[in-house]
Amino acid sequence: MRTTLNISDDILKEVEEIYNKKNKSKAVEEALKDAIRNKRMSALKSLKKKIDFEVEPEDIEKMRSLDDGTPE
Repeated sequence: MRTTLNISDDILKEVEEIYNKKNKSKAVEEALKDAIRNKRMSALKSLKKKIDFEVEPEDIEKMRSLDDGTPE
């Protein structure tokens, strides 16, 4: 998909260097993927200690058996 963006030459040059890409589109795409990944990781980290999640070893085995189709 074609999109027109106004991005300074300095930023584009730095992104190309950081991601070792000669193609501006590929460099920007990699940078955007990293930005999305970082935001999602931050959101997950913000949930730390907000969710009470306890798993016993027996629960893990039960989940594994359900995953591979074998009966409990």
